[in-house]
Amino acid sequence: MMHRAGACSVLTSVPYFFATLAVASPVGDACRMEICRSAVSACKQADLALNPFARTEAEKQAYCTAFFNGCMSREVTADLPWYSPEMVARFLQCPP
Repeated sequence: MMHRAGACSVLTSVPYFFATLAVASPVGDACRMEICRSAVSACKQADLALNPFARTEAEKQAYCTAFFNGCMSREVTADLPWYSPEMVARFLQCPP
């Protein structure tokens, strides 16, 4: 009985995003991919000279590219300038 309870607790600790990846639709993924690519592009065009993680062009490239994976896993925050309110609204309209 104790073994089963342990197994159950492991299963309930699976992160939410793994569950959402299993039900993601190709249409939803394409929608998010378009928006996430435009967010990365907007980040690359932004003036990030004061950002300690993006001072050089190579650092800026790595910094901005890192937002793609977060965006695709539905971690979009409106407090970054390259995620405009319109972009966030479009993102929320994408199919699951």
